Amino acid sequence: MLQLPSFRGAKVLTGRNSLHRTVSSLSVLEVSNVDFSSEIVQTVQEEWYAEEIVISSLYSIKDSVDKQCEAVQYLIDLGEVGLILYYVGIIIPKVPEEVLQLAESQNFMIICMPENDFSLRYNEVIYEVMEAIVLDNQTINDNFVNESLEKVSFLPEHSRSVEIMLKLLSDRLKANMVLTNTNLEIVNQVMWPRNSTLDVLKLVHEYGPPMVNGRRRMEETDISCFVEHRSIHQKNGEILYLFVIKENSKLPGKTIDKISEVVQVAINLWGDKHNEVSEYALVKAIINDESEKMRRLAHLLHIDVAAIQMMWLVYIQDLSEEKRIREELAEHLSKYYKTAVIQTIDHCIIVLLGNCSYKYSEIEIAEEYVETTSFISSISEMVYAPRMRNTTDVRRMYQLVNQVGKKVHLIYRQRKWFTAAEIRSMKRAIDLSVQGEEVIEEWMSVIAPVLEDPESVRTLMVFLLDAKGNFDACAKLLYVHKNTVKYRIRKISELIGYDVTMNSEFYDVYLACMIYRLINS
Repeated sequence: MLQLPSFRGAKVLTGRNSLHRTVSSLSVLEVSNVDFSSEIVQTVQEEWYAEEIVISSLYSIKDSVDKQCEAVQYLIDLGEVGLILYYVGIIIPKVPEEVLQLAESQNFMIICMPENDFSLRYNEVIYEVMEAIVLDNQTINDNFVNESLEKVSFLPEHSRSVEIMLKLLSDRLKANMVLTNTNLEIVNQVMWPRNSTLDVLKLVHEYGPPMVNGRRRMEETDISCFVEHRSIHQKNGEILYLFVIKENSKLPGKTIDKISEVVQVAINLWGDKHNEVSEYALVKAIINDESEKMRRLAHLLHIDVAAIQMMWLVYIQDLSEEKRIREELAEHLSKYYKTAVIQTIDHCIIVLLGNCSYKYSEIEIAEEYVETTSFISSISEMVYAPRMRNTTDVRRMYQLVNQVGKKVHLIYRQRKWFTAAEIRSMKRAIDLSVQGEEVIEEWMSVIAPVLEDPESVRTLMVFLLDAKGNFDACAKLLYVHKNTVKYRIRKISELIGYDVTMNSEFYDVYLACMIYRLINS
């Protein structure tokens, strides 16, 4: 893309490690209100924009560095390839260092078009990029299978799924992709365009039986659709049918063969028992953003996923205890929740809850479990995530916890139970800790007056991070009297100029403590 004439004079400012990535679509972003944009994405099109690049001048947020950082983080979270930035020196004087550090820390590309140039036009880049994409999409080369799988391999592990592969294929071929079981019941479907109202189920039922029985009907349908079919074999020997439905034009047989080969490999890698109807399959579909499959399974299992408003993530060290821990969780939660889905993925027991009896405090239910479980030694970490508005929130929180990963134990050395808010703060601290010496120095300046005193540093860290601001708990962890902790904390507050016992003042100190532990672990 960068070799196109319209990019002459452009500079890659960040994300050079992402130069290998494929661009297969392009969008213009001028509504830079992140809250508004995220609302649109969540309600209209739950997607992972793995091959899209965005054009913007950041005009509506030109005066706010914080908003610019929010917008870049928002694009990163969506999976965008990068940002093509126009009119630098005219609309924004220069790209702020904070924006560059954030983008570089996450290998997000920012391409700066020639600065101080009023003659630049969006349509030149849009035309040339889209023309190149269209020309590229007209050919399916011999390396198509490897290229398709490589694209998915660049995604975060939790985003690699059969449905993501179907979305990439649908975007590439501008066709509807439908996976069914042998009864022609839809397992996955991806529409082109995504808001299409085409009745693919009717087409599958009309054209499927003769096709799967070897009597191929290739004639055009009444609505100018061409239906192609291939068989996909699962590891357990069961068969799925792949239907490729394209309006107005017919795909070559060789292309259909390549597509089916890609889907076959995707099923082998990520789709074990892809047509299974179980709570485990439902949870996997939620976590992997397989929206069509999720809705189908929820309907078949009579589970109201819209009622899910709470999630627990219970990470276990010893899988031999997994079944007993799940049984204990089910017994504990059945007293409080009408909807409870409890399944294990890898070393994590995912608990999705809804319809709580309102006479109970949900946080107290979680605290009670932590205090009474007989398996506390087998649990390495537990996250309590309330206010899950939809399955998108569930998936994002699961992804966020996995991004934080084992670093949680570098920050919180004495604890196993965490809230969603603490996980978000940890992620922010982790991002800040890799943004370079200047950023770290700025945050360390918050607690600089006590950094030369090991006793004060340890007391502050334990008080805010391990004891959650509780004097009694801190005294027990430090093996000192409660009044000693109070005296030390008062002196520390005076030295640093923040009262760390007040919620309105301690957050910057709290973040600084997390960053300190990360860089000194």
